[in-house]
Amino acid sequence: MNPNYNITKQNEVQVLEVRNLLNEFANKEILQAVQSKIDEGFSNFVVDLKQIPFMNSVGLNFLIMLRARSNDKGGHVAVANVSTKVMELLEMTKLRPVFQVSNSVDEAVASLLSQN
Repeated sequence: MNPNYNITKQNEVQVLEVRNLLNEFANKEILQAVQSKIDEGFSNFVVDLKQIPFMNSVGLNFLIMLRARSNDKGGHVAVANVSTKVMELLEMTKLRPVFQVSNSVDEAVASLLSQN
């Protein structure tokens, strides 16, 4: 198990639990793991941010890259358990409408499944 992330499957949605998005090198490693899932045919992802109290531009870049890769395959990305500070950052950068925000992983998974 990687200390920075964990990927599990819930129905046909990949749930990515991240523990740190402040390190660009670690984020590239996570994106490689995500790309492997995309190569396996998965395109819908939930990013669980419950362990991320705050985020910087490196974390935002990660979310944008994940969304782009998912969208290229016809998928969607939802974020769950977003802290107040992360929500403020998404709103300040005008990225809030770009991401589907849910209160829980289960809610995010259900929302993604209803889009297909």
